[in-house]
Amino acid sequence: MRELVFHLGKRRQIMMGVVVALGVLAVAISFNFQITPTSYFGGKYNSYFLIGLVAYKFIELPILYYVLLHRHIIHLRKNVNYQDQTLKIRKHARLLLFLIPQGNTVFGIIAYKLSGNVLYFLFFSLIALITLILINPNKLIE
Repeated sequence: MRELVFHLGKRRQIMMGVVVALGVLAVAISFNFQITPTSYFGGKYNSYFLIGLVAYKFIELPILYYVLLHRHIIHLRKNVNYQDQTLKIRKHARLLLFLIPQGNTVFGIIAYKLSGNVLYFLFFSLIALITLILINPNKLIE
């Protein structure tokens, strides 16, 4: 189990680096290129879409965490025999650690295009970074 926690911690660090690198890249792009906000429906609903994206992320992330990792932690605390669950836990935890940066990056790009402001992309990157910090693989061995 310690080997699994070590690999997940390493993957978590890599994903944090990816999120920070994408944030730096977004700032560099915003300095070099001017992104104009979309004008679908006359641009009236862009702020509503942005609020919807943020609300969706705050609802989605706890659900993903529960489904992909927390229920395994609960199962491990109740059941000592974890050998048969290790492969499933590894797969789900790796998926979670991939989906957090990937989903927040996509939502950040959409928000950046809707608003034309790089701060929305950085906000979604910050959400991903905080989520990755809060998800601690060491809980699997406690």
